[in-house]
Amino acid sequence: MLIDQINLNFLKVFISVYRTRSMTKTAKELAMTQSGVSQNIKNLEDLLEVRLFDRVKHKPLPTQAADILYENAKATLLSLEKSLVHITGKKSELGGTVSIGIPIEFGNNLILPILVELGKKYSKLNFRLRYGHSEEMNRLLLKGEIDFAYVDEYSFDPAIKVEKIHDETLELVISNDYVTKIPNKLNREFFESLDYIDYLADAYVLKSWFKHHFKFSNLQFNIKASLMDVDGMSRMIVRGMGAGILPLHVVAKLKRRGHKIKIIEGPKPSMKNTISVAYVENRSFTPEANYTINYLKKEFKAPKN
Repeated sequence: MLIDQINLNFLKVFISVYRTRSMTKTAKELAMTQSGVSQNIKNLEDLLEVRLFDRVKHKPLPTQAADILYENAKATLLSLEKSLVHITGKKSELGGTVSIGIPIEFGNNLILPILVELGKKYSKLNFRLRYGHSEEMNRLLLKGEIDFAYVDEYSFDPAIKVEKIHDETLELVISNDYVTKIPNKLNREFFESLDYIDYLADAYVLKSWFKHHFKFSNLQFNIKASLMDVDGMSRMIVRGMGAGILPLHVVAKLKRRGHKIKIIEGPKPSMKNTISVAYVENRSFTPEANYTINYLKKEFKAPKN
């Protein structure tokens, strides 16, 4: 039988190259040399007498034969792994690298603590993190440079699936020194007397906050600074440069560090920023990536003490 001549390592390497579309990435993922990966693929092609990848601009592009082999090999090896785990009673040890895209503050405050616990649980499981905004994550996902990403609202490519996992509370914040007294009745005059720090020069987030709470239109903002960085905005706000919108988990962190800040509460429930997990819908995950994305989803659904 032909199967008797096939080394399981050939199939493992083949599955990784097919999924990553890269000999280099497979080499890193499986802790091999790039020449070792190429030789494994060549050995498999020679054994089957079938070309599995066309080399176009130094990239391995799967052939129709590779498409057929991949779907069957992936399902067969996964089924075999489950059977071995079942009959031996041993847990499958996760290993390898999972690449994840995260926004800076949300990632540092909420994602990293979960990954720390997961990393302690599986000593051979590693994480490669990329910081950036939704537009950058869209590009990295399509290039196959990350397995999945956490993003806020953005128009993604149709090939990318987006699933809501968390609502981030957004609050208008000032330092205690900047405004000593907030009027009992909030009005246009008070808000137009303030300076502001926002993420974008057109004050999109601020406009959204005021529309949500007051339905104000044509409010005159004096934007002292605009920067696409929550940490930078926080530093300016706590030093009394102006008011700005911050996620509630960032506000809590600033207060824990001893900064004297306060929230200007609007008349309606707090505005929310939806955080979603995004991934290329037809891309196959490694067992490690699949476990990690589901582990994170479960943690976000779990009630917090």
